[in-house]
Amino acid sequence: MWDGNSDLAKIVDNSEEKNSQLQDKPPLDCGGDPPGKKYKGDDDPNATTDEKAPIARHPDGDKDQHVMNFEVSYPPGGADAGPEGGERAEWGNKVEFLLTCVGYAVGLGNVWRFPYLCYKNGGGAFLLPYCLMLVVVGLPCFFMELSFGQFASVGPLTIWRISPLFKGLGYSMVMVSLVLSVYYNVIVAQCLFFLASSLQSRVPWADCGHSWNSWRCREFEPKSANSSLIKPDANSTGLSLENGTNIVTSFFADNCSFDSNDTATKCRTPAEEFYEDFVLKITDGIDQPGEFNWLLTLALLAAWIIVAVVLIKGIQSLGKVSYFTASFPYIMLSILLIRGATLPGSLDGVIFYVKPEWSRLKDYKVWMEAATQIFFNLSCCNGGLIAMSSYNKFRNNCQQDAIFVAVVNALTSVFAGFVIFCNLGFMAHQKQLPVADVAKGGPGLAFIVYPEALTHLPLTPMWAVLFFIMMATLGFGSQFSIVETVLSAFQDEMRVKGIINPASKLQAIVYRVAVCAILFIVGLSMMYGGGMFLLNLIDNAVSTFPLLVCGFMELFVIMFVYGYDHFAEDIKMMVGGSPNIYWRATWKVVTPVILVVLILIMAIFNEPVTYGDYVYAMPFQIMSHLIGVFIIMWIPGYYIYKYCREGGFVLMKEFHKPAEEWGPAQRTDREEFLENLAKRTDSMDGGANFYQSKLSVAAELQRAASKESGLNRLRSHTNSFSALQQSTVYDQQAIASAANPQQPLQSQVSTQSAGGRLQQPSFSIGGDKTAGEDIQTTV
Repeated sequence: MWDGNSDLAKIVDNSEEKNSQLQDKPPLDCGGDPPGKKYKGDDDPNATTDEKAPIARHPDGDKDQHVMNFEVSYPPGGADAGPEGGERAEWGNKVEFLLTCVGYAVGLGNVWRFPYLCYKNGGGAFLLPYCLMLVVVGLPCFFMELSFGQFASVGPLTIWRISPLFKGLGYSMVMVSLVLSVYYNVIVAQCLFFLASSLQSRVPWADCGHSWNSWRCREFEPKSANSSLIKPDANSTGLSLENGTNIVTSFFADNCSFDSNDTATKCRTPAEEFYEDFVLKITDGIDQPGEFNWLLTLALLAAWIIVAVVLIKGIQSLGKVSYFTASFPYIMLSILLIRGATLPGSLDGVIFYVKPEWSRLKDYKVWMEAATQIFFNLSCCNGGLIAMSSYNKFRNNCQQDAIFVAVVNALTSVFAGFVIFCNLGFMAHQKQLPVADVAKGGPGLAFIVYPEALTHLPLTPMWAVLFFIMMATLGFGSQFSIVETVLSAFQDEMRVKGIINPASKLQAIVYRVAVCAILFIVGLSMMYGGGMFLLNLIDNAVSTFPLLVCGFMELFVIMFVYGYDHFAEDIKMMVGGSPNIYWRATWKVVTPVILVVLILIMAIFNEPVTYGDYVYAMPFQIMSHLIGVFIIMWIPGYYIYKYCREGGFVLMKEFHKPAEEWGPAQRTDREEFLENLAKRTDSMDGGANFYQSKLSVAAELQRAASKESGLNRLRSHTNSFSALQQSTVYDQQAIASAANPQQPLQSQVSTQSAGGRLQQPSFSIGGDKTAGEDIQTTV
């Protein structure tokens, strides 16, 4: 909370006399020894950080104790080091970074969520609020996070050095990615399950002749004068009449209908029953776990093995994989669009997709869903963009990157919508139903509607294999970056604290494999029949409200706590130009206001969580809110913890004491009260520790500041402070004296550098000072 260095630096900066003296002196010599002495690091550009002298001292030494001898302060590990303790990794080239960002932002949600929201909220009219929210909310947050991570070159936890009290915001973001990585890979596993099931001469969701099919399973065929509504199943194992009609089908043909609003009498397609009854083995609700699905568990295991293998070397392997994961989906979407556009009825689907219903713009839900979809699409505020951009070169033009990726992501969503609705129009034509009756949102669009559409195409297995390779690729493209966000965030923290040795590749590999294994085990809770209800509940809890809160708090901290002017200068330092009026207006006013309004609307008009027609019971509705609160509570929780730990508790304890005016009002009674108080406290000062004392607060804070100042001196002269604590190289009394500034001590601390040279920084803490005097610290 209190940096003694910066306070003393201000004294020097405000001293005009001393500034004029410094102008007449020779330049600062970056070394801890007298001028003229040279070391290996002075001539060798390849010398390590430890072989260079990082302390800038005035040539005249310590003649004038009023002059602060500045020390260049680096993050742990040295001037050129990242949190790993060594040189921080970078992308192989800019293309790898852009493709990874595109793969991260463009995911499964672009295929099923955006097209569904578009037709649900006014068709083409939805594009207006979507594009507007992209401009005033999505793009500003996207650029801010890219530039934020690139400037600091650290993960989404360590980066909150910018304002340590708000480090809980970093934990909240990483928690979003942590939870998201668990259930997102379950959906990827479903894609792999469908992919494996497609490797047959006839896809298993093409007919009703399987053990998982019920009596309501029907293959819907177009009506004609010579055909019935229900097509007899030639592959059914039931008894058949001489004309080939299945007896069971014939008996129940009039007892179910695709037009029925009653789920008990509504017919179901083979694709629907394959997904729900075989892939998911879904039950009737979240309170009914059902049986464990071993086949889907094997697919989940395969998904996590792929993730672990790809990320085992971090961004070095992720960047190479992005060439495939980011480009292949566009090839497949283009092929499927061309094929879909040639099908009968495809134009009806496209018209339904883009036809605007302007009246829907009056509904606040349309605007709210447009904003949340922007966050969902661009993957803002969950730490991923910070993690990805932290591996950029410092001078990279992140402004151009942000605009490029955001625009590509939005166009991909619109493009995927044309692909989906071409095929939905074809299905509606085949079934002679309105497009609205065959369109479904969520996973149903990808795993029920589209697989069914594939069965009407020639060479169905081939198209199914290509489609689900595309779906798996989209899923992995996002999942790799989500998991890397979690891995890099905690890995940076553990390396800073010395838990992981930065030089050990084996430790890094073991750490990454162990995390993936733990996340796989957590995901097993969604392998039961009620797992899809749990997945949907968690998705609703983490992908809306917490993201908006994290987005607002991130803007608040960077723009108002750190300050827009400082952030603008940081960007200017990287890209060579200051942010224009658009960025300033959106960051400081427009985007924060919109986010606050959206948060209030979502809190006031809270709607119950549903999965299709299923409405969760109240205990599970509360559970959904508690999950969201758990993620958000890291922000105030860590703030309070850090505040109290760094000196706030001193103030709190002091202000809990009685005010100085407390006691009897009469003079004689008050004297007696003070005498008794002195006896009880065994003090001659009349109970100074009993009353509030600003001098007491100042002394405690000065003690904390002096202690931290002394510890910072030790940190700056070793690559690993945790290793230093465990060694005997330094004087143990140095830290002890820092905690007790009332006792003057001059201590010399010596650390052995990698090059064999001893650095001997000295510091003086304390002195014969009274409670009302400043305690001087010199280095």
